[in-house]
Amino acid sequence: MNTRRERSKQKQQAKKQNSSNTQVIAQNLVAPINDQVDELISVSNNSIQPEASADQPANAEITTQQAWLIEPRDPLIVRDGRPFNNTPGARAYTQSFPPPSVLAGVIRSQTAYASKLQFTRNSDDNRHQGNKLQPIQIYGPVLVELLEPNEANAEAEFLCPAPADALLFEPESKIEDKPSESVPWLRRLIPIQAPAKLVSDFNELGLVGLVEPDPRKPAKEQPHFWYWKRFLQWLQDPAGLIDQTQTAAVQKSTDLGIQGLPIDQRTHVEIKPDSQQAEDGRLFQTRGLSFTQANDQRLAEARRLALYVHADYRDTTGLTIPQPSIAPLGGERRLARWEPTERQLPACDQAILDAIVKANACRVILLTPAMFAKGYRPTWLFEDPRGVQPKLAAIAIKRAQGISGWDLAIHKPKPTRRLAPAGTVFFLTFPEKENSAAIEAWVRNYWMHCISDAEQDRRDGFGLAVLGAWDGKLAKIKGVPNES
Repeated sequence: MNTRRERSKQKQQAKKQNSSNTQVIAQNLVAPINDQVDELISVSNNSIQPEASADQPANAEITTQQAWLIEPRDPLIVRDGRPFNNTPGARAYTQSFPPPSVLAGVIRSQTAYASKLQFTRNSDDNRHQGNKLQPIQIYGPVLVELLEPNEANAEAEFLCPAPADALLFEPESKIEDKPSESVPWLRRLIPIQAPAKLVSDFNELGLVGLVEPDPRKPAKEQPHFWYWKRFLQWLQDPAGLIDQTQTAAVQKSTDLGIQGLPIDQRTHVEIKPDSQQAEDGRLFQTRGLSFTQANDQRLAEARRLALYVHADYRDTTGLTIPQPSIAPLGGERRLARWEPTERQLPACDQAILDAIVKANACRVILLTPAMFAKGYRPTWLFEDPRGVQPKLAAIAIKRAQGISGWDLAIHKPKPTRRLAPAGTVFFLTFPEKENSAAIEAWVRNYWMHCISDAEQDRRDGFGLAVLGAWDGKLAKIKGVPNES
């Protein structure tokens, strides 16, 4: 009996010794990471309220801006609102791309941490702290492809959501009685004049589609994100890009962009906290976004992807810009690497300005989902204080995107809202007597700015938009009479 007790005591002492050794090993493993982070933090602690100079009043508004490249180290989980609890067999699903509110939340959280703001269970205190963070203006997120330092012209390349007015067919598909090389596999959806006998709830807006039927089926694997070079061509001259699909420049859909972020599915097991053993039957799964674009056949050609976010800090809060670090992002506190970058969002091209002014019309394309009071239809965009009053002619839009979140102030879920998805295209026309300089100023004012209706939604990054050319005319459907 005594021997059994002695053996039991020896086993317990061995477990304690192993546990202490594990903690020492963990500390030794964490220390190099902290050292790397300390080495990474080479910039000084930038405060939003620097000392006022002699020729500048102390209460003058000073804006400090910071752009970030955020590269998730692990598959990023962006929950879609479906329940996920401790039920055996539970699955955590993810959205296809993180919405602006996720990045706005993590930037404000890191800013609060850098500024030593404390959040408690007191809702009033949390609101007070949150009011200091809400004025931070977010632009993004925009997907970028990171190039290796040894590559020529190594600079991150932007990838934009596929525009809703572009339709892709299989490049090798053919139409009967027509040679395949004479039929482009990239087609443009344009506003169409409604036939006289058409009955629709969009009577005041033009329909968007093909002017003539196409018997081919759309491509199954369409790029969800376009390289900025091709996207810019689509903004400037869609017909020119379509013509390139019949040349060696753009032979397949992968020349336009990438299909999307790969989904990484993992199976986990619940661990008992006291014994660190697996709990029988307590399995669950998570699905995350992998920020690596790789060909299964050529892993050496894998590309690193990251999120670009531009944050505009206001001086009214006296906050501190967060330092480069490794911090949690998204569900399950997956880690991501934060690095500052001098890269800026692309400026409006002069060719686009000239085309818009000449046609007296334009397209507005969303790079991030937008929040509108009327669902799919913007209102704030048409309330320009400078007097320019464009008119909405047509919309190319896909199904609504739902979004929710967690309200830190009241510790409750936020109500679910419906968004106009990224890639939505608004076709606008300007008054005939509008001044060319006023139109150009209007375009520059809304280029790479958020156009959601509510001010706070714009601050959160919802509705980041660019503008493109359009001739301003409603096309006629071929073979269908437009007069009764």
